[in-house]
Amino acid sequence: MIQFLRFDGSSIEDTTFNIITGREVTLFFVKRVLCLFLFIYSTLFLAAAIPFVKTPFIPIYFLGSFATMIFIIRFVNHTVQFARYRNGSISVKKEGIELKKSAATIKIAAADIGYLERNLLGNLLVRQKYAKPSFPLALLGEEDRDRLISLFTDMAPRRTAIYRKLWDFIDAIVVALVLAVHIIQYIIQAYYIPTGSMEDTLRVGDHLFVEKITYGPVIPQMIGMKKPVHLSCLGIRKIERGDIVIFRPPHDEDKDYIKRCIAVPGDRFDIREGKVYINDKAIEEPYVKGLTRSFNFGLARQNEIQGVVPEGKVVVLGDNRENSQDSRFFGYLEVERIKGKAFILYWNTAQIFKLDFSRFGLIR
Repeated sequence: MIQFLRFDGSSIEDTTFNIITGREVTLFFVKRVLCLFLFIYSTLFLAAAIPFVKTPFIPIYFLGSFATMIFIIRFVNHTVQFARYRNGSISVKKEGIELKKSAATIKIAAADIGYLERNLLGNLLVRQKYAKPSFPLALLGEEDRDRLISLFTDMAPRRTAIYRKLWDFIDAIVVALVLAVHIIQYIIQAYYIPTGSMEDTLRVGDHLFVEKITYGPVIPQMIGMKKPVHLSCLGIRKIERGDIVIFRPPHDEDKDYIKRCIAVPGDRFDIREGKVYINDKAIEEPYVKGLTRSFNFGLARQNEIQGVVPEGKVVVLGDNRENSQDSRFFGYLEVERIKGKAFILYWNTAQIFKLDFSRFGLIR
């Protein structure tokens, strides 16, 4: 934060502030290395996982790279300044300011001090007529830093207050955004049903929550990754027949689909006479609307799904079998593309207005 300060020797008591040493130095630099890692990770993660936009979201790369570059410059400055001021200190007296470095001591008379500047690098600049020596303010303990600043008079307290509020606001927004995207990516997310492919289980206008814990987290495709990584080892169980899942289909990377899992790896899947056969047995599907027919045109011919389901893939079909673009069209679905399991139906505007809550609750 930028802040301009005036030196007033008449109101100052002699005080000395020492640079952090020992364990405090280690903690200081370890925290900054961790923060640098989080800056880089958050930039890559947000660009790949931020909802409601096409990913990767390039503006996130720009903003994140800019913030990371500033942080790196500050980190380098702290390192250089620590080498200069190791075991050093700053003394503020009525007569002026004394900066004690590792190899020298600088004394600045009160009459020579124009003003002091707290800059973005975390330094305190002492502005003189022909020089501006700096002291690493960030390398003081937090209490000492506040006490040192309080010895001087803020030349623009209103502006400083605005800067502080603006910084607090931006910091809160960024932290909230990062946390929210992590929750959406790894724990739970709200979805809206725009089509009738899952009728009558799910209808147009339904709002539901999809939980992402059951199958384990899916790390989005960030820079350097060939595809998303599904950490199934951290899940509660594997996908099962009958699960209603949200996924990104292979033929349309910009949309999320919701269908029901019908066959899992190792199952023999067939469609005969309008019914689904698993391992040569017709399965009961009370939720199905219409007959189950095979698609025999275009993309569907290139993605034949009759036979044994390969490892790492599943067959998903819509409950409204005569109006659903599903595995009969785009083929087997890779488990890595599954984002989560439909959990709770909590809203449908048409039903709410009619005071009908009969369908709300767990989705099965």
